[in-house]
Amino acid sequence: MKISHVSVAVREPERAARALAEIWGGKAHPFFPLPAAWIAFSSGEPSSQIEFYPDKAELEPIDTREDYTFRTNPQASRLTSTHIALKAPCDQATVERIAAREGWRRRLGNRGGTFDVMDIWIEDRLMIEVVTPDLEPVFDCAMNEARWGELAAKMQAAD
Repeated sequence: MKISHVSVAVREPERAARALAEIWGGKAHPFFPLPAAWIAFSSGEPSSQIEFYPDKAELEPIDTREDYTFRTNPQASRLTSTHIALKAPCDQATVERIAAREGWRRRLGNRGGTFDVMDIWIEDRLMIEVVTPDLEPVFDCAMNEARWGELAAKMQAAD
């Protein structure tokens, strides 16, 4: 199973989609179901996408065949626990250059001494963990079910 897409809200959907598509080696287009929304496509996995909705946009369930509607919540927080780890075909210098051009916070982040990712923060609100080809082998060794199962068993045994 693969995750096909995720949706996130940002202040500048077109700008975010175009920059992430560039990092991903893909393309960005308007996202027609929601005015002012944009979608970024990966080049390596064309069915992998990130939808960028306008700030404060939310999905609300409804009891019709459409199943949901878009609404605006003026009280929505600018911060979110949602974050995305994505594998990119470009190198760290390219990620750094694109993030700097966009004015986004960026750094090489370490996850518990286990692996590194390129952290970029879109609009200081949405964290994207970019896994470049040089970071991918260590990331893949750390972020898999077998390893997490072993760690969970050790933690349970210690309790």
